[in-house]
Formats: sequence, C-alpha cells, structure tokens
Amino acid sequence: MTEVTRDSIFLRGASVVKIAQPAKGHRFTLDSIILADFCRIKPKDRVLEPGSGTGIISILLAKKHSRAVFTAVEVQPHLADLCEQNIMDNSLDGRITVIARDLRRLSQTLGHGSLSVIVANPPYIKEGTGRSSPHAARQISRHDRAASLDAWLNLHRFLKNGGKYFIIFPAARLAELVVLMKRRKLEPKRLRMVHPYREKPASLVLLESVKEGGSGLEVLPPLIVHEPGGGYTKELREIYGLEVEG
Repeated sequence: MTEVTRDSIFLRGASVVKIAQPAKGHRFTLDSIILADFCRIKPKDRVLEPGSGTGIISILLAKKHSRAVFTAVEVQPHLADLCEQNIMDNSLDGRITVIARDLRRLSQTLGHGSLSVIVANPPYIKEGTGRSSPHAARQISRHDRAASLDAWLNLHRFLKNGGKYFIIFPAARLAELVVLMKRRKLEPKRLRMVHPYREKPASLVLLESVKEGGSGLEVLPPLIVHEPGGGYTKELREIYGLEVEG
C-alpha cells in the first residue's frame, strides 16, 4: 500500500481543504495553487480538470465556487482513488466526478461542446529531455510521454464556443503554447508571468484562452513568488491565506 500524508491547504476565496497524497512520487506543488487562484469560474459552469492527480485544483475550485460542477480525469488508478477519497473527505460528493481514464479517451464520456471551462496543469518536460524521476507517478506527471501538449490542447473540442481554457506552463515554451492554441481557435485573452524573484526571469506563465474568442490580450502584472530573503511575497501569502503583516 502506498504511504500517504494528509495535508491541509487554503486558497483565498475558498476555505481549508484536506488532501491525502502519496508521501513520495506525485504531490501537488505551488503551480496547482496559483493556477486555481488564477481561474475565473461562473455559477453553473461545467469544469474539466485533466490530469487531476489527487484532485487538489478541482477541490479548491469547488469550495470557492459552490454552484459549479467538476469532472476530474486521472489515468493513474491509485491517484484516482485518492482523488475520490479527498472528494468525500471534503464533503464534495455529487459536485466532482472522477473519471479514471487516459485523457485521450474521453469522447465516449464527454460530449463535444459540453464544457464551460478546462483547467490544465500538464507535464512540462518533453519526452526525451530533462532528468527522469525514480518514481513512476512523478515521471508521468512531469514528462509528456503519456500525453503530449497537443493531446492536452485537443480537449478544446469538449469546450462550447466562448468556453475558457486555463493553463500553467513554462514561460520558455510560451510561444509554442500560443501557436498550438491558436491552431485550435483558442484565443489568448489573459496572461500573467510568474517570477521566482523580482529580478529573475519568469519561470512560468498563467494563460486564459477563449474558444472562438476575439483578438485582444490582457497582460496582468507579474506574480512574484519570493522576497529577496526567500520568504513568500505578500500576494503569495494572501493566496495561501497566511497572515500578512502591515
């Protein structure tokens, strides 16, 4: 049996949620928290989270947006089981449905144009590049061997026109991401760069695109993660619900 930890996490606008996750291997990171904070969800939206892992993003968003419904897709059975457990532990039965399936095999479950929102935190590392992880679950979550970026973006067919696709991705691959999105008529509408320190180049990008959207991109002020001394910035502390002095 996989050893798990039980952690509590907070997102501004939501509440504290409890997450069981593997002690080693696939564990949620800051990326998931800032992506959930970036998302804009409306009442009655139907939201898909592919590659949900233990369900952290869907659970946080379900707590924050009480009238939206969510589908979490996870190909790794032990993570899908933990996602189901976390949904029950957070009293979200009936609000979040788990599908234990490859995200490339969803046509028999989801109808084209049936979704309002997709929220994606795909693997960052192209197959054949970067360092391998000794943990198989972490390897799948980091490397795109199981499903390429194209496969993740092909989920756009399940979005209705005007539906939103939220994604977090390496800043160094932003140009590639935008080209692939525009090929699928996903128009970038809102962008925020994420910098580890104020004086350092951006490491990540948060992007909201709209299916069949018109032109016009809003570039938000950058999100800075750390103060010079290493602690979180005021905004990161607010996102995490930590006390902010002054």
